[in-house]
Amino acid sequence: MIAPPPPSSLSGPLAGVRIVEMASYISGPYAAMLLGDLGAEVIKVEMPGTGDPFRKWGGHRGKARPQFSAYNRGKRSLTLNIQKPSAGEVVRRLVNECDVIVENFRPGTLGRYGIGYDELRRLNPRLIYCSITGMGESGPYAGRPAYDSIGLALSGLWSRLVRLERPQPVGPQLGDQLTSLYTAYGVLGALVHLARTGAGQRVDTNLLMSNLAFQPEPIANYLTLGETGGIDTRARRSQAYGFLGSDGKPFTVHLSSVPKFWESLARAIGRPELIDDPRFAANIDRVKNYDAMRSELQDIFVTRPRAEWLESLERADVPVAPINTIAEALADPQARHLNAVATYGTGDRAVQLVRCPVDYSDTPAPERLPPPDVGEHTTEILAALGFSDDEIDALRAEGAI
Repeated sequence: MIAPPPPSSLSGPLAGVRIVEMASYISGPYAAMLLGDLGAEVIKVEMPGTGDPFRKWGGHRGKARPQFSAYNRGKRSLTLNIQKPSAGEVVRRLVNECDVIVENFRPGTLGRYGIGYDELRRLNPRLIYCSITGMGESGPYAGRPAYDSIGLALSGLWSRLVRLERPQPVGPQLGDQLTSLYTAYGVLGALVHLARTGAGQRVDTNLLMSNLAFQPEPIANYLTLGETGGIDTRARRSQAYGFLGSDGKPFTVHLSSVPKFWESLARAIGRPELIDDPRFAANIDRVKNYDAMRSELQDIFVTRPRAEWLESLERADVPVAPINTIAEALADPQARHLNAVATYGTGDRAVQLVRCPVDYSDTPAPERLPPPDVGEHTTEILAALGFSDDEIDALRAEGAI
């Protein structure tokens, strides 16, 4: 039996749940990390020598590269080459000791090595086997390579984020990370079912469906009204605006449909007559004349620095905020109050990362452990699975670990 982590790290609502992550890059690792943030023990299975490809991304030369650290804190690392014949026995022993497997190989890959869902469930009927794919397990696109931008493009989500006449890629890895969120959500549901019935099951998520599911309102608008919408659709309806002050610093105002916010803004900027302007009198008018209203307000806001407008609008209880860079966001007093940045690990292993945004009153988050080194826990995990020193040496000689 695998020895549990140190008692100090056994906390959080998922304490006692063991997850084996056979995944790389973002979708699988981030999903497993989110579950680890809730207290699950995560064993990350990586290729011997190289590990997760994200370990080598970016120009940072330290041990913990940002691209890897961002999605892999708090895990234990086991190196294993599933292409080697003896690797199957390691996986089978792991399966008998875990609750969940998370994998993001192409459809059918693990099955070809005798460690797919059907084979592993026979070993452990309680197993939750979560498979993440690009386009699903079947269908005309199932075999295609799929990355973040592919999911954004196919799902229509890209069309809601940029103007299609200038289709530059979106900055954050929205597609992959949305898939991770839905994956963690799916695994949590399966864990509830497991607790109630004692039965495991297969959980399937994919990049395309996750990106589609993240657009409930745009898709409902299309299916009900035939509206495809675009980059400005939501902004018009919600009355969200972006402006520049005289110093060129950006800020946003979100008026929603509540009349008091529009009326308070008009008074705060010294233009109360705009309240009765027939172009802007009712919310439906402001939606219809969104561009005219934006132009009118921008001409006003460009006359004073951003800080002065923020102060005036905040005093008038108008929903307003600076449009921050990452540096500005982390330096913001409210983010500091919420302890948005946490340190994982100590000494030369310490790395600063944004923390889990969920707080529990009675089951606090586990100890903040750093991302693991490649294969850091291989010998420890294999010994706990019952492999002798000679067997471990044989696995290493074969290149299986």
